[in-house]
Amino acid sequence: MTVTHTQSNTSLPQRTIQWFPTGLALIVFTLSMPTLAKADESDLAAATGQLLQQTHGAQWDDAIATARTIAANDSSSIRSIAALVQLARRLDTSGNQTENAADVHDMAAYAVMRLRDNDPDSLNAEQTANLLLSAANGLTRSGRHTDAHRWLNEVKQLGITSPEWAATCMTVASGLLDGGHLELAQSTYQMVIANGDSPQLATARLGLAWCTAMSGKDDQAALTAIDQFLQHHSDHADVPSALLMRMSCQFRTGQSDSADQTLQQLLEQHSASGACLQAIVSHCGNHPLEPCDGPLADHLIQHAKKLTASPQFTSTLKPSAIGLLVSAQRGDAGAESIYANAIATRDKTGDTTAAILEQLTRNDLDADAQRIALRWISPVAAVDSKSGEDTEAIITAGVRESACRWAGRTSNWSILAMAAKDEEAFFDGSDQTAERRGRNLHVERLFAEALLQTGDANSSLKWWQRIVDEGGADDFPTLLRLAETASSSGSITEAAQRIAAARAAISTTSPQSALVNLLAADVEIRQLNFDRGRSLLESVVRLGSADEDARGRAQWMIGETYYMQERFGEAIDAYRLVEGISGEGQWTAAALVQAGKSFEQLGRTREAAVCYSTLVRRFANSQHATGARRRLAALSPDASSESPLRR
Repeated sequence: MTVTHTQSNTSLPQRTIQWFPTGLALIVFTLSMPTLAKADESDLAAATGQLLQQTHGAQWDDAIATARTIAANDSSSIRSIAALVQLARRLDTSGNQTENAADVHDMAAYAVMRLRDNDPDSLNAEQTANLLLSAANGLTRSGRHTDAHRWLNEVKQLGITSPEWAATCMTVASGLLDGGHLELAQSTYQMVIANGDSPQLATARLGLAWCTAMSGKDDQAALTAIDQFLQHHSDHADVPSALLMRMSCQFRTGQSDSADQTLQQLLEQHSASGACLQAIVSHCGNHPLEPCDGPLADHLIQHAKKLTASPQFTSTLKPSAIGLLVSAQRGDAGAESIYANAIATRDKTGDTTAAILEQLTRNDLDADAQRIALRWISPVAAVDSKSGEDTEAIITAGVRESACRWAGRTSNWSILAMAAKDEEAFFDGSDQTAERRGRNLHVERLFAEALLQTGDANSSLKWWQRIVDEGGADDFPTLLRLAETASSSGSITEAAQRIAAARAAISTTSPQSALVNLLAADVEIRQLNFDRGRSLLESVVRLGSADEDARGRAQWMIGETYYMQERFGEAIDAYRLVEGISGEGQWTAAALVQAGKSFEQLGRTREAAVCYSTLVRRFANSQHATGARRRLAALSPDASSESPLRR
C-alpha cells in the first residue's frame, strides 16, 4: 500500500495501474478515496478560514481568488457556504464589485447544491431555499437574470413557494422580459401563477400575457392569457394596458372588428389613460386616411386640444390628419382649427397636407378643401404683444407649398392671388420672416403665377423680380416667366435684360430657344422693328426641334407683322403657311380669321367669307368663331366652300 500513500493527494498514475491486475487496481483506488476526501476537507477548511480573514480585511482580489478555490473543491460545508455568502454580501455593499458579487453568489448556490448531494441531511429544504433565494437576488441585482432563474426553479423543486420566493420570481421575470428572454420570463411567471393565490398573481398573469404577445409566436395564446388577466382582475390598474395589448393582438390576427370593439371599451371606460391614447394612435396608423366615426370620432372632436398637446399623439401625423378630416366632416370649426394648426407646424415634407386635400377633393368636398387650404395658404401668425413680431414658426414650407400646389392644380388661382397680395405685408427681406411663414421659392412662384392668371400682371412682375433678384432663382422656367411678364408689363429695357438672362440659361440649339426668340420678337415688334422681329420668328419656324405650337405661333406672328404694316397680300401668304405647321391647332384658327380680315382690306369679300365659314365649320368651339360668324353675316353669302388658305 506504499504507492497508495505516496499518491494520496492526486489520482493514481495510469502507469501504476497498468502493473496491477484489474481487480487489484480497483481495490487500491477504492482504498485511497477516504484519504483523498479527508485531504479535500482539510484544504476546504483551510481555504474557508483564509476567506473569512480576507473578507474581514476587505482584501477583495485575494478573497475572490480564494472563493474560486473553494468553488473548485469537490467538497462543501456549511461553514464554507456561509463564508461565500458573507463575501457576496460584503461585495454587494462595496459599491464597485457588482459583477464579482454575482459570481460569488453563484458559487455559493452551487456549493449548496453540492453539499445536498454529498450530505442530504446537512441542510433542510427551508435552509436550502433561503440560501438559493439569496443567490438569486444577488444575481438579478447585477442583471444575471437567467442564472437567477435557475436557482428559483431549484427552490420550486424543493416545494418552497414562500412570499419571498414569489417576489423574487417577479423581479427576475421582469428582468428577463426587459432583456428579451421571453420564454424564461414566461416560465417564471407561470411558476407564480401555478402557485395559486398570491399578492403577485395579477402582475404575473399580466406579465405572462405580455411575454406571449411580445414573442409573436402565438397570438391566440396571448389573447387567452390577456383574457385570463381581465377576467380575474377587472379592477386592476393595468387593465387599460391589457386592453391595448389585446387590441394589438386582435388587429395582428385580422380580427379588425374585435380590435375596434376593444378600442371602444378603452374610450368608454379608460379614456384618460395613456393606453387609450396609444390605442388611438395605433388605430389611426393601421387605418386609411379618411374620417372615422363612432366613439373615436367623438373623442377626437371633444379632446382635440388635449390630444394635439401630447407628443405621443403628434409623434406621427396621421392621427391629427384623421382628426382634421373628422372635424371638417362634422363642421366643428374649433377642432378643425386645432388639428390644422398642429399639422401646419409638424408636416415638414407637406406629404400629409397633400394627402388630406386630395382626399377631400376626391370625395367632392371642395368647399372643405378650399377652406382648409386657405388656412394653410394664408396662415395667421401668433404675434408677440411686446415686440409685435411672430413668436415662432407658424407653418412649415412643406405645408404651405403643398396647399399652394393644390390650389394651382385645381385652378383656385383667386385664393392664391389674394394670399399673394396679403403676403406683401411681410416683405421685410428677412429670411427668418420667410421661414416662420413657410414661404419658400416654390410658394412665391405660385403666388406670382396666380397674379398673372388673374390678370394682375404688374403685381406678378414684382413677385417674379423678387424670386430672381432676391431669391436667387436661376432656372430657365423662372427666368422665362419673368421675361414674359416683363415683356407684357415692364419697360422695354427691362424686358430686353430679362430675355437676355433667359437666353443665357440655355444653349443656342435648345428647343427652348424658340420660346426666348418669340419673346424677343414680341419686344422688337412693340418697338416697330418689324424686320428684326420677323427674322427672330423665322428662326423659330426653322427650328425643327421646337414644338408645333411654338412654330405655329411664330408663323402666325409673321403674318401679324405684315398685317400691322398693312401689307395684306404678304400677310395672307404668311397666314397660309400656318396650317401646314399647326394643323388643327389654335394658330390655324387664328390665321383663318386674320386672313379673312386681310382679304376684306383688299376688297376680296368672297375669299374673306370663305375664310370665316371654314373657321366656323372646322373650329366651331374656337374663341375666334363668334367674331367670324359676325363677319359672315355682314358679307355676301355667295362664297366658295374651298379654303383660300389651301390655294
